[in-house]
Amino acid sequence: MLADVIRRRTISFRNSRHSTVGSYLLKKLHKKNSKAVGFKMPYLSLVEHPDAIDAFKAFQYRIIRLSRDNLLDQFISFRLATLNDAWRSDRGSTTVTRFSAEPGDIEDAFRNWTRWDAELSAMTETLPNLHVTYEELVGGPGVSRSLEFLELPSIPLHSPFKRQRSGTQSEIIENYFDLKERFADTEWARHFIV
Repeated sequence: MLADVIRRRTISFRNSRHSTVGSYLLKKLHKKNSKAVGFKMPYLSLVEHPDAIDAFKAFQYRIIRLSRDNLLDQFISFRLATLNDAWRSDRGSTTVTRFSAEPGDIEDAFRNWTRWDAELSAMTETLPNLHVTYEELVGGPGVSRSLEFLELPSIPLHSPFKRQRSGTQSEIIENYFDLKERFADTEWARHFIV
């Protein structure tokens, strides 16, 4: 289920008139007259378009791999986005703020995200790349590390997007304490924090 939802949300170069990711990037991205231009390419889009790695090498791109350290927080954000069909804070509203979760769905998501992060790391190991967590970006040091890695000046950055989720893990997941107990003796226990 998780992979199907993500696939529906990823951008596909197939819908463009370009036969390769490289030709698409050359035409669309390299027209920009800026010191730095970036874009987000989700893992499954990269799997769908493996020629992107060759294009990234040819254009001498630097890759910032973004992940979440706390996989339960990632699950909560993903589930709320799915339930509300609100994938960006500037599109759609969040009306569903609580839900119940199945242990199997959580474990499947944790396993997929862990595997995908490892695969993405392997795919990009021959490119200049930096791994940054969402928590590091929100907490501060991830922004300065990213700017330094991209050889950009350290300036204050502002985003037009706002965090969609409010509330702690236990306030959002109705059966949180049952799940916390279920995962207590597993490798996933550290993600249940509140």
